[in-house]
Amino acid sequence: MGNPNGGQLTFAALDAATKEISLPDILSVQATFLASPSSEADSELVMRPLTESKTQASCAVSYQQDGRPMVEFVFVFGDMEKNNIRGGFSYPASSAHVSAPDTDPNDPRLVNYSKVLDEKMGNVLFIAKHHKFLVDPDDQSCTVYQKHATGESTEESRLSGWGGFADDKPLTLPDLAFLMDAFPPPILSQQPTSWVPTISYNVNFFSKPKNLTLAKMDFQTRVATSGVINCDGMAWDADGNILATSRQMARVWDPQAGK
Repeated sequence: MGNPNGGQLTFAALDAATKEISLPDILSVQATFLASPSSEADSELVMRPLTESKTQASCAVSYQQDGRPMVEFVFVFGDMEKNNIRGGFSYPASSAHVSAPDTDPNDPRLVNYSKVLDEKMGNVLFIAKHHKFLVDPDDQSCTVYQKHATGESTEESRLSGWGGFADDKPLTLPDLAFLMDAFPPPILSQQPTSWVPTISYNVNFFSKPKNLTLAKMDFQTRVATSGVINCDGMAWDADGNILATSRQMARVWDPQAGK
């Protein structure tokens, strides 16, 4: 097993925080990765409450190994149902700059990219066997899969399709916190590498998944410079309602560097 995945660490810290916060729904995750955790070292989560009111509560969680902080999290909780009752403002979905993938998750043509990765890179991407990501093999905009299938690169770095768990577990908000940082980053369509260490990772949640085992997902690397990338993600339910958005800043190691 390799180093813990950022999504796994986020899920573990969020699970611990959820047990201590009275409000039911996670609204925002902010994670800063200070050092690379090891799967071999003893770990602990240190939680510190920050604020609490009737509508919002926040806390900080430090993921530590041998007393040294590895990852620092800030979580904000609320109650999505009460927000809706109070008449929350909505922006027309048609105004979004990115639209949800329009494929049918039951289309037999779809390829489970997670299974492909597990067979090819399971010794490195060891969590690939636990999730699934269904892609349309004819979708030219899904450049990560096209790179795998044809070996050709394009100017875009994008991964789009349907994401969930391999066992079809119904999705929750904490599950989305994991999944939004579980899949291979789109930059792999440009730069082959086995490790993309995260610097910072943010997820904002807008609605709960209801009876959903697969979420429509789209990830795009919009900035890549000096070995650092910025990747934006979005997740929708089957009706096209936005569930969550994410942003990751990470380093990309060049496997040829130093040779």
